Amino acid sequence: MTPTRTYRTTQERRAEIIEATMRVLAEQGFAAASFARIREVAELSSTRMISYHFADKAALMGALVEHIVQQAAAVMVPAMEAEPTWAGKLAAYLRSNLRFLADNRLAARAVIEVIRNAPRADNGLREDTSALLLSLLLAQGQEAGEFRVFDTLVMARSIRATIDAFAMTMPSGEAATAAAIDEIVALYHRATRPEGGA
Repeated sequence: MTPTRTYRTTQERRAEIIEATMRVLAEQGFAAASFARIREVAELSSTRMISYHFADKAALMGALVEHIVQQAAAVMVPAMEAEPTWAGKLAAYLRSNLRFLADNRLAARAVIEVIRNAPRADNGLREDTSALLLSLLLAQGQEAGEFRVFDTLVMARSIRATIDAFAMTMPSGEAATAAAIDEIVALYHRATRPEGGA
């Protein structure tokens, strides 16, 4: 009897390569994430199967970050949309983002490896865009009178830096992780609320 060969679609193969890349980045670091090592982890027959889908390492890293960002957005956007106030949306932004990182630790470590090691041109726009979008949320909260007056971009960058630090140093236990998330949410509630506000 001739064994049946399993063929994967382009989308399935790309997902398989991205998953293997995430594991290599998280467990061995950016320097180890060569096409040769990714091929081994993905159990592919040749590195050409990677270069067919991704022109070079930069393209692969960009696709990995985009994949994880989309997964995070699928969790964060509904959580934020469910909140009727800007203060609630900020709390949901923080809580859902931090919870996503805690629930997807390999993904969190992989993205941090890319941000730390990829050339600035590869990740600077994404970081700036993330902070700019968050600063718009904060500005709308100020206009609604829910937040005090502050530099929204400085606050947005501070929030993003806190989230990145959490991704690198989050506790291992669930209780400690939940307490850290609660503390960060409370911290930025206090930092943004109007004078004398609750």
